[in-house]
Amino acid sequence: MSYQTENTYELREKRVQDTVALKEPDRIPFAPKCSLVYAQAAGINNYDAMNDFRLMKPGVQNFLTRYESDLFWSPACYPINVMETLGTTAVRWPGATCGIELDQSFQIVDDAYMQEDEYDEFLRNPSHFFMTKLFPRKHKKLQGLSKLSFGEVIEFGHYASMQAFADPEVRNSLLTLMQAGEEVAKWQTASQELNKTALEMQTPLGTVIGQPAPYDMLADNIRGYLNVPMDLFEIPEKVLASIDIMTELAMKNVKMMQQAGIKYCFMPLHGGTDDFMSNETYATYYWPSLIKVINYIVELGITPYIFWEGKYSNRMEFLKKLPKGKCISMFEQVDLARVKKEVGDITCIAGNLPSTLLIFGKKQEVIDETKRLIDTCAPGGGFIMDCSIVLDHYKEENMDAWYETTLKYG
Repeated sequence: MSYQTENTYELREKRVQDTVALKEPDRIPFAPKCSLVYAQAAGINNYDAMNDFRLMKPGVQNFLTRYESDLFWSPACYPINVMETLGTTAVRWPGATCGIELDQSFQIVDDAYMQEDEYDEFLRNPSHFFMTKLFPRKHKKLQGLSKLSFGEVIEFGHYASMQAFADPEVRNSLLTLMQAGEEVAKWQTASQELNKTALEMQTPLGTVIGQPAPYDMLADNIRGYLNVPMDLFEIPEKVLASIDIMTELAMKNVKMMQQAGIKYCFMPLHGGTDDFMSNETYATYYWPSLIKVINYIVELGITPYIFWEGKYSNRMEFLKKLPKGKCISMFEQVDLARVKKEVGDITCIAGNLPSTLLIFGKKQEVIDETKRLIDTCAPGGGFIMDCSIVLDHYKEENMDAWYETTLKYG
């Protein structure tokens, strides 16, 4: 099903790099953001895939053989073996533990893992708060960590504080962490094997690791998406101070990406949609820390692969401030004709064929929408063909039509 005489790693890499730089490539890059599609392509259910990533290797081979993607998306799903070990409550996954069907995906649980009156404690010592409050609240088998204190460093108190490690619950939590570490090593090794498989098939690695916006780090993982918007009005100074801490952590994370040789940093943006906040709120609480991290990623020689999730029509003035020709901007529920017109000379555009169309639509609908996107976004360069949200399932005839139309028409 190939429409070119060769498709080497170097050719694909140049094709994407030219597109990011807003040049016209030899053809439109085809780079759908995929996750559990590799389970479908391997003929296994999502439970088995998330429990042992190695089982997706035949799926990666099958998928990349049939659809010669220009970038490889490493599976963006949580490892069941790790979550079962920890007794995770912050995520729900397929299988008997959470009662979700084996072919379904995971679900993130929005909850408050930090209460409003705990901001000061968090701001005084974030690492201590993470260890003794956040971890036990997200993982029921780590309850013992809540009994630990790392604040005693003076004289006798320093030694007395170590008595907590004799507590059976604390010791069980420590053993759980050791076992979880072993499971994480298996998960990471399996993920690296999938990446290696893609490279062997001459497919450059796209997003293998991510970094959320600092606001989302606070709302998505600590305080809860329902609570932070209220905190903005009641304790705005504490929210901003917390976002500053998240920004520092984000910049440390991306520095480690550079040291690991990562070329693309996936940035899924959850809380900055038109539905969640006004432009005034966005300008104060979301954008300043986000653009600081984006600029730092670019400074490190990494390409930000930004997913402007949901509705983002009201944010075009902010996107005009992105570093020109240095970012990939994926969109979900935005008219790409408007995006092309307003920021097409600033940022590479990726998207946004509806993922629902690939799963439930008709073949001709897929063909028509693919052509419309190409006609709208391809002129002048700077466009990557992609779907609207991360893909876990697809209808084969629709995926065939999407891929073939992109290569033939684009």
